[in-house]
Amino acid sequence: MIDQLTDALTELAKAAAAKLAVFAMIGVVLLIGIGFLLAAAFMAVAAKFGAIAAAVAFGLGMIVLALVGLAIMMQRDPGEFIARPAAEQKPARTEDDVVFDLLIHAATAGYATGQGNKPGMQSGLEQMVDDLNALGVFDRPSQKAEKAAREAQAQAEEHAKAAAAAAATAAAQHPTPEPSAGLDVDPKFDPTADIKMAGR
Repeated sequence: MIDQLTDALTELAKAAAAKLAVFAMIGVVLLIGIGFLLAAAFMAVAAKFGAIAAAVAFGLGMIVLALVGLAIMMQRDPGEFIARPAAEQKPARTEDDVVFDLLIHAATAGYATGQGNKPGMQSGLEQMVDDLNALGVFDRPSQKAEKAAREAQAQAEEHAKAAAAAAATAAAQHPTPEPSAGLDVDPKFDPTADIKMAGR
């Protein structure tokens, strides 16, 4: 099991290294191409205006580009570059992630046990207990029921809020007409009179 995991990790590392090498080569070729374009533009400007004027123009152009980049960076929020705590960066683990971690930790603990490495075995077992706890294995039935009830209540509240918002939107789009004050109903009018007459 450990050999399979190490082989898989080795293959992933080799694939990542190959991809990195390809991107590095693409970057080098791109930079060489940009260099040749700049050299061609310099030669064209130097042929028309002279070497000194071309060098001054290209130097000033590069300085302007650098200042524009600096101005853009100065406008950005400084907090954007500060590393966020791990809790904000890591999304919650899915059940599949927890099961995979459990398998890795079980293999690690088994390997450490086979090697007689007690600290490694203890660490692996503690990680396995954490993974099992994340899966809810150690939750008592009442805790599971309470958790399910809380989740159901939260969903019901969300549905109620959505329904209220939809009703408010519908009411705003189609207001009900108010009864006209000019219509008077005859107090002697009996709507069941026709039915009574038909029954006779």
